[in-house]
Amino acid sequence: MAEILLLAAAVSVDGFVSAIGISGAGIRIPFRSAVVISFTGTLFLCAAVMLSDIMAGWISERICNFISTAILLGMGVFNLLHGVIRKKSSEKEYPEAVKIYFDGTRADKDLSKSISCREAIILAAALSADSLITGAGMAGAAILPLMAVSFAAGIISVNAGSYIGRHVIFTGRLNLQWLGGVLLIILSLIK
Repeated sequence: MAEILLLAAAVSVDGFVSAIGISGAGIRIPFRSAVVISFTGTLFLCAAVMLSDIMAGWISERICNFISTAILLGMGVFNLLHGVIRKKSSEKEYPEAVKIYFDGTRADKDLSKSISCREAIILAAALSADSLITGAGMAGAAILPLMAVSFAAGIISVNAGSYIGRHVIFTGRLNLQWLGGVLLIILSLIK
């Protein structure tokens, strides 16, 4: 259960940080959109875990453990370096999904100052890319508890991030991506 809690917390950090930035820019994230974001992220994560379970039937347990540790460690390091990568990224080099990943305010396509359910799906898909990769490193995780914890963590993180973004004024961009990285590295070491 500790692995599931760490995994859910690690993949929820993206939604939390993104919600802070989005709400801090004056864009609302209605509760139904937070549910869509959490549900989409949970689907991506659980699909990756189920796929890794299928693959585990064809690959030896030792190789699966090595691959899973490498994936979690790699995603942890990527999240630790996220701030550096974002600063060095060029607007012209990346597709829109990557731009949304680095700047959640881009999800408000209609400039309505509110994230609709359709925009929430696009935002969640961009934020869930790391869930796909991370979930692939979690073969053998219990799916039902993972779904419940991931969904709850997603809703809590988006709503908490929204609240903080609306009520706290930041002088610069808040970057907590490193926190998800640390959690993934810890998970890779204890798995």
